[in-house]
Amino acid sequence: MRNKLLSVAIASTLVISSHASANMNLAPTELQGLNYKKSLVTGVLDANIPKPESILGFPVGQRAATPEQITEALKVWQKASDKIQLVEYARSHEGRPLHYLVISSPDNLAKVDSIKADLGKLANPINLSKQEEQRIIDRLPAVAWMAYSIHGNEGSGSDAALATIYKLIASKDQDIKSLLSDTVVIVDPLMNPDGRARFTKEIQQRRGTSPNVDTQSKLHTDAWATGRSNHYFFDLNRDFTLGVHPETRGIVQSINEWNPQLMIDAHEMGPMDSYLFGLARQPVNKNLSEFSLKWGEIFEDDQAQAFDDQKWPYYTGEWLENLYPGYSSYAAFRGTIHILYEQARIKEDGVMQHNGRIVSYAESVDKQYVSSIENLKTLAKHSKAIYRDFVKDKRQLISDNSPYADQSFAILPTKNKQRLAKFIDLMQLQGFEIHQTTKAIKVKKAKTQLGDIISSELPEGTLIIRNRQPQGRLISTMLEFDAKISNDVLVEERQRVLRDGSSLMYDATAWNITMMHGLEALTIPQHVTEHIRIFEPSDEEPFIIKKSGSIAYVVDGNNDASVGFAARLMERGVTTRVIDKSTVLDGVTLSRGSIVVSRYDNEFFDGDLDQVVEQTATEVKVTAQAIRSGLGNRDLPDIGGAHFRVLTQPRIAILSGNGINSLDFGTIWHSIDSNLGIRHSHLDSNRLSYTDLRRYNTLVIPTTRYSQLSKGELSTIKTWVEAGGTLVAIDGSAVPFTSKDAGLSRVRQIQDTLKEVEQYDISLQREWLAQQNSYAEIENIWSHDAATDINYPWKSGAQQKGEKELKKQYNWLAKFRPSGAIVAARTDQKHWLTFGSPEVIPVLISRNPVLMAKEGVRSAVRLGAYQEMSKSEWGKIVKQAKDKELDRKVGWSSLPDKQELKLRMSGLLWPEASKRIANSAYLTQERKGNGQVILFAGQPVFRGSTLATNRLLLNALVYGPGLGARQPVTNL
Repeated sequence: MRNKLLSVAIASTLVISSHASANMNLAPTELQGLNYKKSLVTGVLDANIPKPESILGFPVGQRAATPEQITEALKVWQKASDKIQLVEYARSHEGRPLHYLVISSPDNLAKVDSIKADLGKLANPINLSKQEEQRIIDRLPAVAWMAYSIHGNEGSGSDAALATIYKLIASKDQDIKSLLSDTVVIVDPLMNPDGRARFTKEIQQRRGTSPNVDTQSKLHTDAWATGRSNHYFFDLNRDFTLGVHPETRGIVQSINEWNPQLMIDAHEMGPMDSYLFGLARQPVNKNLSEFSLKWGEIFEDDQAQAFDDQKWPYYTGEWLENLYPGYSSYAAFRGTIHILYEQARIKEDGVMQHNGRIVSYAESVDKQYVSSIENLKTLAKHSKAIYRDFVKDKRQLISDNSPYADQSFAILPTKNKQRLAKFIDLMQLQGFEIHQTTKAIKVKKAKTQLGDIISSELPEGTLIIRNRQPQGRLISTMLEFDAKISNDVLVEERQRVLRDGSSLMYDATAWNITMMHGLEALTIPQHVTEHIRIFEPSDEEPFIIKKSGSIAYVVDGNNDASVGFAARLMERGVTTRVIDKSTVLDGVTLSRGSIVVSRYDNEFFDGDLDQVVEQTATEVKVTAQAIRSGLGNRDLPDIGGAHFRVLTQPRIAILSGNGINSLDFGTIWHSIDSNLGIRHSHLDSNRLSYTDLRRYNTLVIPTTRYSQLSKGELSTIKTWVEAGGTLVAIDGSAVPFTSKDAGLSRVRQIQDTLKEVEQYDISLQREWLAQQNSYAEIENIWSHDAATDINYPWKSGAQQKGEKELKKQYNWLAKFRPSGAIVAARTDQKHWLTFGSPEVIPVLISRNPVLMAKEGVRSAVRLGAYQEMSKSEWGKIVKQAKDKELDRKVGWSSLPDKQELKLRMSGLLWPEASKRIANSAYLTQERKGNGQVILFAGQPVFRGSTLATNRLLLNALVYGPGLGARQPVTNL
């Protein structure tokens, strides 16, 4: 009996304890306005279709659904409804599925393949008769692509997608039934599952018992590396014309396959805002069709009426521009009408706005949902007329009346096979027609990337992309050297800069794909037809070419993939060398930067050297060629000489976390993973002073938000560098190291050099003179007379402006900073950092520091490319000078005789910005103790696509420890 009572007592205690634990937090008090009274999905609904709350565990719009919950809902609804086809179109970096649903009547779903085929005929009407065109339009349903939340932390879009899907498949209302009979609705509810997973987990971790409507609370702010971006912290809504990531590549491939009439893209903006939709304000890309703008206004009017009916505030245009084509609005260049939604970001609980009104998360979801349904109704109403305008535009684009009828782009052959392969892959992803020359052909009035008009001979194998084709608008947008901006817009832009330093430009103003990829190209003013064939990939070269009795394997350094080959071999324990001067060995021509794996170096390698070399070459897709002789032709370097330099295995760390720009960090991380595939560490910026840096020989600091490092952090880095470390600092993070107090670099920012700018000018002239192959002084070297005339690297009659005047000029020039422009830069062909780089490369610049370097610093890359003037041009200058001494300057720097400085390649670059950055250093390298400091003035990896400057970074990471440091850092 006693034991029984004891058992009851224990059980009662457990019940009480459990109850107390469950109610440890008190229920929240009421908060007026937080509970959204309006139901999202209304009308007569099919009870056989599971409601969202039965799948999610809460009503749609109450909180942000996780990627797993969204995917589960799609699968449940697919089984329950005959109005759905579920298609997995890609997998994210983290392996999460990306789906789109095709929603329509069962009759339409049974004809999906024929519908896509008909859409394809309208999109490419080369052999389409007018009669067949009309028959296709008559039978085609409207087709819409509804895309949500490409930014993972913009939650309301994906939840509105769930409401939209449920409405379309469950509603028994006649208007929805009619809509699905007339329309195929493609819904992509989860464009960035990795980012949304990070976002929803963050909300879960920060959520309290009581809803929080204060935007300053952590619930409403983002941790470092927000859910906005994908796994590698890239903004996917900049990638549609770059094609770097699986998420956007899958969308592009699917959209190009469907050719939808309408694409909506649901986003969020600041929490104190209202709702933006409709057409963009200027600048608008000039390659957009007039018909897409016309129909955009009609959709805008209908959506505005729907919001008026709900008494919801909204606006159109204002800050939205449409110049950069890499957003999801790229579809507009293909003929799709694109509508952007921007809802105030509520982030689940709700937000108290400045007017004192609380906006709930459910309300934000409802606005996205109402917008979706309204746009679908507008499309269904006007679909036939939109089809007619669409095919009319396509017919014009393939005719000799096309605005692009007499324009072709030529991409010249290159030994950089990896770079060219990436370009071809992107062109094919977009569905462009590519041709190739079958023999050398001559062209006239071709335009170079530096703006020169020339006659040229295109070698056999040149790629030709003719602009007279169905996707002519998108081709021009991606490949034209300059996206021109109207004078009216430029006037307003300059007014803004002068008034308060603001800008109309929302993104980069330059994005030419050949420049981004570092490929030489020409624009040809004709529709090339002779001596070309449809491009077909050539037979792949073997990954290894073996020879009996070989002494080494070699891989040519012109190919960017050679860097990954070297890095992976070193990680596998293979001794590897790089050549710093071109040579020819056993009939194989090898450029600077070529990789050599000799059997002598690896005599004691524990493994099958041939197998490891072949495996590594196969992984990175290069050809490793065996050689039997190490004797260089005549005076060229031999395999045992000083030009064959042993590399040191890189042990790389990247600084991450608070203060570090997550986008720049992500591009470096992605570049290492995709180009090298070697192990590296991500260090917490908050713990830098306590981190044992001796484990690494290379430290990368991506651009910092505030360009600051503490004295303790600078001291830690300095000690490590002097012990043999290689420091790579990028963009804003280079700034702290240019300070005298840091004691790490002789490089300075331009504003700190005004007292001694003449010394920098003299150093620049020395640098230029050291790269010449002929000198006037040689003619007088054997004279017995004392020299009377000396060519100084400065003009004796020149009057250098004082520091006060220079500072005044600098402050004025600094107002006009570049807006994401591409400029030409010259490379030091004797420096190992420029392995695999031609003499001139394109560099993307923005609001970066302007770096100055003189003696003691190697400027591997400088902004601006010298080009020799014609005799007549130089004669005019000399004649104008008469008896005066020539003193030609660009900003602080003097121009060598007979040379002009080419700078802008593409994008908006004010003359003031041009003058300020001309001849400044983009990439510097200098010794410090046993280590070295490498500074990039800008971000070398922009959105994973600036391949010319990415090569510079890869060289720094992989070759730096062996070539730039006196000895590798060791555990002290």
